Amino acid sequence: YLLYERGIRPENVTLLGVSSGGGLVTLLMQALVEARQKNESYVELPAGGVLIGPFVDYCTPKGSMDAYIKHDLIVNQSVFDEGIPYLEVVLGCHKNRVEASPIYRSFIGLPPLCICVSEHEVVYDQAMILAQRAKNQGVDVTVGTWKYMCHIFPFFAPFVPEGREGLEFICCWLKEH
Repeated sequence: YLLYERGIRPENVTLLGVSSGGGLVTLLMQALVEARQKNESYVELPAGGVLIGPFVDYCTPKGSMDAYIKHDLIVNQSVFDEGIPYLEVVLGCHKNRVEASPIYRSFIGLPPLCICVSEHEVVYDQAMILAQRAKNQGVDVTVGTWKYMCHIFPFFAPFVPEGREGLEFICCWLKEH
């Protein structure tokens, strides 16, 4: 819509992904880079991507995804009990889940990324691994972390100061990029 109906150039668009949407934004940018590498010159990249608490590893839960489930107010045990089996049904075997997970794909050529995450939410480890892998592959990555916040905490900006800080962090990044 923005590109074809409104005439906005891709370099003037920044993608935003929240939770599993962070995984979708990452996958979309990876697919765009792959298309460009296949000499599809008409494919242009967005200016960047903002990922809020990105869920990017669709394999067996480990680390913070497993350990923080009892503490996170948003991704609690019931979400876990429904979501993980769903991934197993839809994606099937471990190999398929690895191939579908943005965290295990190439980050080479991606536009800048802004990642906003709490150190105490379930996707913290995934977000930090994504950030490090992307940086190692030459991507400009900016990470903002907060303590003791739940998954997607910036959306609680009207209620908690850390949420406001998270949104301000994202807004500052957007202005710089």
